[in-house]
Amino acid sequence: MKISDIKTYRVKIPLRESIQFSWEPFPNTHFEFILIEVVNSKGIKGYSATQFTAQTEVAIRGLKPLLKGLDVEDFLANDRLLELGSWFFGRIGAIEVALLDLLAKEENLPLYKLLRGNRKRIRVYASTGRLAKAEEIINLIKKYYDIGIDIVKIRFHRITINDDLNIVKEIRKEFGEQIKIAVDANQAWGLVSPFWNRYDALKVAKELERYNIEWLEEPLFKDDIEGYAWLRRNTSVKIAAGELEHNFWIFKKFIEENALDIVQADAIYSNGISECIKIALMAQVNGLLFLPHAWDPGLGWLANLHLTASLPESLTPYLETPLDPLWWFNDVIQFAFKEGIEIQNGYVRVPEKEGLGIELDMEKIKKFIT
Repeated sequence: MKISDIKTYRVKIPLRESIQFSWEPFPNTHFEFILIEVVNSKGIKGYSATQFTAQTEVAIRGLKPLLKGLDVEDFLANDRLLELGSWFFGRIGAIEVALLDLLAKEENLPLYKLLRGNRKRIRVYASTGRLAKAEEIINLIKKYYDIGIDIVKIRFHRITINDDLNIVKEIRKEFGEQIKIAVDANQAWGLVSPFWNRYDALKVAKELERYNIEWLEEPLFKDDIEGYAWLRRNTSVKIAAGELEHNFWIFKKFIEENALDIVQADAIYSNGISECIKIALMAQVNGLLFLPHAWDPGLGWLANLHLTASLPESLTPYLETPLDPLWWFNDVIQFAFKEGIEIQNGYVRVPEKEGLGIELDMEKIKKFIT
């Protein structure tokens, strides 16, 4: 089936309150993303979305002449086009996801079944984003626990390392081992200080060994593969990274250098679901976990849900789900879904309709196109 057109819509939605996440220099009053729409010769439409607005617009301008008239399956099978497309123009994972959504609709299958997956529901972990005080984080965790979630990821990026560590101490004091805790340092790509060196990261890891932490995420700059390997050799805490990488060969290098315990490629931020599956299988044969990053507008999170459902539970046991503040999941992640997805007993059900499995409310979206 031929691709007849590809369009983008820049969408900007107001937030119910100003939010500043740990990786951001300023608070936000709006959330902005690009919606991608691909159309085939039968008029069937595939969708995806990404926060990488400028890069995606450049990528689509560059690739559109190649895409128009091309068979969907020919494009998806062309690894060279996917990788060079990202190198020349910018991240194209979201384009690949939209084309997979289109292909699954053509086949009348939910995307995870097109990918030969069979998991009907996926366990989620709650991902916080703010540098909130201990009391507020504890209150959030109580609400997570009420809906069956017992794994929470908190952010480290406060002025001092001790300020960060005190949050873990307070959570353990309140919940004991009832709650599993992961820590995200956001040191790989963030623009906001403080910036850790290797010895800062090791100090944190050694302290976290005392608290039975699930993993320490992105404790070093994104390109310091040698540093990640050194850190992993010197701590028993699992080390995770890779959420914004978008090249198979970078992940291959991380894995070959024994630099990670957990690989976190994102279906939207990488070169797409097909690349993520290859990375996940490479992680599997090396005895690692694959836990995709999934902090993107709804269709991005949904793409990673289908990716997770296509992989073995032993390899990818759960999916990151942004739940800080609590309204973020409904207001932002599911902003334009006609039918919402609920978290029940710590799990979400994978949509069974064709493609990504949800219908977009395009009339609602049109009100916020800029």
